[in-house]
Amino acid sequence: MTMSIPARGAGGAWLRGLSWLMLGGWIGAWVLFAFVIAPTAFRVLPSTRIAGELIGPVLTTLHLYGAVAGVALAALAWGLSRTGVCLWLPLAMSVLCLVSQYGVTSRIEQIRPLVFGPGGSPELAARFQLLHQLSMGIYTAVGLAAFLLVAIHARADSAR
Repeated sequence: MTMSIPARGAGGAWLRGLSWLMLGGWIGAWVLFAFVIAPTAFRVLPSTRIAGELIGPVLTTLHLYGAVAGVALAALAWGLSRTGVCLWLPLAMSVLCLVSQYGVTSRIEQIRPLVFGPGGSPELAARFQLLHQLSMGIYTAVGLAAFLLVAIHARADSAR
């Protein structure tokens, strides 16, 4: 016997509420990091190396939250009988968070001590810069996708 929560009524209200909470938390954390935490760290800490050491663990937390939140948002959309972009977009966002964390950020962390240490070279600095730009690009794409997801869910909720 399959049990599902109806998209209408009390069960649907809880699912919609959880969806909005997950999206709001994701966007809020993303915006706070991009516009407050990262710029402040690089402005007030004595070196970019130290700022990067602070930013790394915060970014890891955001990536892991994003990976979980994407799957949860897709599950909530499914529970609300929403299909298409409501399902695949949060899953794609989740994958991007994992790619950024384990494919890009992990490489940045590996070369950071070399780039900022006494053995740094122009080649390592260029590789670091490329990885950093890729990380920022993925971060921006996930953030924009989250805003798109808000619009999609708002439209679906208003159509009720």
